Amino acid sequence: MRFLKVIYNRLFAPPEIKVFCKQLKNLLGFYPANPSIFKLAFRHSSSAKDINRSNERLEYLGDAVLDTVISTYLFKKYPRKGEGFLTETRSKIVSRKKLGEIANNLSLQEYLEYNESHVTVSPTIMGNALEALIGAIFLDAGYNQARQFIIYKMVINHIDLEILQHSEYNYKSKLLEWSQKYNRKVEFKLVNQQIVDGNNRLFTVCVHVDGKQISKGKGKNKKNAQKEAAKNAFSTLKISIEELETT
Repeated sequence: MRFLKVIYNRLFAPPEIKVFCKQLKNLLGFYPANPSIFKLAFRHSSSAKDINRSNERLEYLGDAVLDTVISTYLFKKYPRKGEGFLTETRSKIVSRKKLGEIANNLSLQEYLEYNESHVTVSPTIMGNALEALIGAIFLDAGYNQARQFIIYKMVINHIDLEILQHSEYNYKSKLLEWSQKYNRKVEFKLVNQQIVDGNNRLFTVCVHVDGKQISKGKGKNKKNAQKEAAKNAFSTLKISIEELETT
């Protein structure tokens, strides 16, 4: 059935549909069977009459598919790495910033439908459109085709995993973002600094949430100590990195 739909779109569909399908072929690497679902994937809520006519539901689906594909890919690629490394690397890949960059590299803004008088296209909007596109691929052509798009069109073409691994995840800013989202009071307190190995100093910083000490961190300066304390707070509080990265 899908084969027949693809043949129809290539040979007998109205001219504007043929053009759109050819554009999708260049973008995706295959001809779509259901071009209307891709139209929906690029429709921002600002130009939709109701939520079911925007890309938000497809974004939800694409987010789940993306998470599964990336998790499996990293699990197989790094067989000796632990859960912490895999989780952090996945979070960097699926962050709004990174997905927005990839969407721009794929020129998705050319397809995006939005209210230009009320909305400024941001990395978040672009990243959401990319996730919606993944959802559309999954519904149109199945999981394997979605996996190929994610691995070959996104990861291999647009992500340097070695550089990404050495980029720092900003636990402090994300912890503060978490505190604002859930109305929690977070404080970083310097509790100790001592001289070690001659003139070198070692700083100790504690994270307090709503007045309660949650974690500690040590470093050669206050900034590094705060980073370590914030990272430890994530573990203690069991904060979901993915949840913060997808908001």
